[in-house]
This record gives sequence, C-alpha cells and structure tokens, in this order.
Amino acid sequence: MSIPSDFKKSWDFFNARSKIEGMSPAELLKDLINEYLEEYEEERIQAEEELDELAPLRDKVPKKVKIKKAAKPKRKSFLARKATITKKREEPELEDITIQDTPKFRFLELVRSLDEGEGIDPDLLASKADEEGIANPRLQMNKMIRRGILYIHEGKIQVT
Repeated sequence: MSIPSDFKKSWDFFNARSKIEGMSPAELLKDLINEYLEEYEEERIQAEEELDELAPLRDKVPKKVKIKKAAKPKRKSFLARKATITKKREEPELEDITIQDTPKFRFLELVRSLDEGEGIDPDLLASKADEEGIANPRLQMNKMIRRGILYIHEGKIQVT
C-alpha cells in the first residue's frame, strides 16, 4: 500500500508518535479510535433513544424462516431386502425328450420344410411356427441368424 505524497508528512508524524508512545502504529490507531468512541458514547446512547421513540419497529426485523426439506429415506442394503421367489408350475416332464424336440430344432425343421430355394417370408415363418406350437418363434429365428444357421437375403430367410 502506498501513502499519497500530500499525506506522507502526517504519516511520518503518526509513526514518530507511535515510537514515542512505545507501541506499534496499529496499537496507537486502536487507542485513538477507542478514545473517540468513549467521548461520543453518551451522544450515541441519546441518539438511539430518540430513534427508538420515533421508530420503535426499527430493530424488530422479522426473522427469516428456513424450511427444512424432508430427509430422504435411507436405502436398504442389498442384504436387508427380502427376495421373493416364485416357482413356475412344473409341467409333467416326459422322460423321452430328445434334442430334436427342443424349439430350436423344431423351428429349423419347419424352415427346411418350407424353404423351396427362394427363401421364406419372416412373417409367414413366424405364423407357421405359432401354428406348430413352437415357443417364441421370433426369438428362435434371431438366435439362428446370429449363429449363422439362417440368413436373410432380399427380405427372405434362407438356410445356410
């Protein structure tokens, strides 16, 4: 912080006075402020009393009200949650089920029987599979396409 040149002489006097008093400039400044406030304490009290008579609601400022948000409920840990276990109804199992009886192989046999070399329309194939009782024909078709057993060419499904 720089001292303006016209105030420099007064600042030097203030520093010399603080050395004479045996204290730092900050302490001297603090003492001077305290003396000033003590001299005008009575005037300040009298002025406040006059203001209280004129404006009694001056100091009664309404308090700000903080509205607290509702706390979020604590999340239960994974271990605290109860698992619901549902059992599917067991269908009577046939002991003679072979791999040819699975939906995948039944769907493949249906595709082979319908394919005449030109390919098969996917919607027609799905409806025929429904009629045959094959579960999830679209799923079976997509699985076989992904695995390369079937492929689509010009909108028709063909066997590799």
